[in-house]
Amino acid sequence: MQSKDCCQMNEKSSTSMDEEKTLRFPLVDSMCILFTGYFNGVGVEIRSTDAMALLHHIGCYGKGNTSKSRPKVKKEGSPIIMRKRQFLKRSYWYKRFGNEEKNEESDFFFKDVYDLIKKIKRDTKKGVIDLVSSDDDGGDGMSQFLNNHSPSHTPHEQDIVVVVANSDSEDDNYFANLKPQCCLNKVSLQEKLMLTLQEAFFLVYGLGCLKIVKEEDQVLNIEECWSLFCNTDKYFVSKYIVYHHFRSKGYVVKSGIKFGGDFLLYKEGPEVNHADYIVVIKTENDTFNWISLLGHVRMATTTVKEVMIAEVKSEGENLRLPHDLCKYSVRELVLSRNLPVINNEID
Repeated sequence: MQSKDCCQMNEKSSTSMDEEKTLRFPLVDSMCILFTGYFNGVGVEIRSTDAMALLHHIGCYGKGNTSKSRPKVKKEGSPIIMRKRQFLKRSYWYKRFGNEEKNEESDFFFKDVYDLIKKIKRDTKKGVIDLVSSDDDGGDGMSQFLNNHSPSHTPHEQDIVVVVANSDSEDDNYFANLKPQCCLNKVSLQEKLMLTLQEAFFLVYGLGCLKIVKEEDQVLNIEECWSLFCNTDKYFVSKYIVYHHFRSKGYVVKSGIKFGGDFLLYKEGPEVNHADYIVVIKTENDTFNWISLLGHVRMATTTVKEVMIAEVKSEGENLRLPHDLCKYSVRELVLSRNLPVINNEID
């Protein structure tokens, strides 16, 4: 697979070619793919649709910037399916900020924010906060945006989307009353695959299948990537050591901030099953108290998971990183909550 800005053949050195000759099953040249990622200040983004699909398929790497998890790549000839609330929100964005002739409306943005704050304070005194307009449940807003086309916007075939009803309701008649509508999407958001710093460096250092480009088409080597990522995140060293450790054991490692941890461990991926462990990183200088530990255990018990403490230890001082990453070790400690009632029933 090759594309303009993401995939190219990775040139082999003479040493690697000699090593491949000793393999029982020789590697095929077409399997050596080099992706291209762009550093955006907080992470690395993949812009090519082919690279996004392949990286997510081979290891669930990254997250779509406009989707919940799996990047949504539009297939040629098929329109995008969008919820009604998403279409109304994007139409509102275009009406407020998209028309260059009405940019003066953006000057009143903060005024609207202040008015909203005042409304929240008034509703708080009443004991009720209502931030949802009644137009969301009706069809007036939809018909207004469908019929209100700006002459400055030239419609294209790729701007056509299929709008379906919101799926908040658990009514059995949802699909019977789906009633999809073909609409013109005036705000086009480019889907990108967002890699965390740990995922990006693992692909660069661990697998050697990614090159990272900074500003002005500057390609970074391993040492430059390490220095850049350490300056971006002061906890990058411990996070990457733990990430590399569990990736090497075959786990799919994703962010665990939603459950109060550092990482989540999946056996096959978020789309196949739920996470088995919530990983909490502990370095040599960290101290845990019982309150925080019980909080992690209660969260894991509520979500049918287990808490795993990953202790990061180094075998020496003044290590030269990333060359001396092998001198770090990770100790796994699984926590469980002792419930006497349940344990007595089991006994």
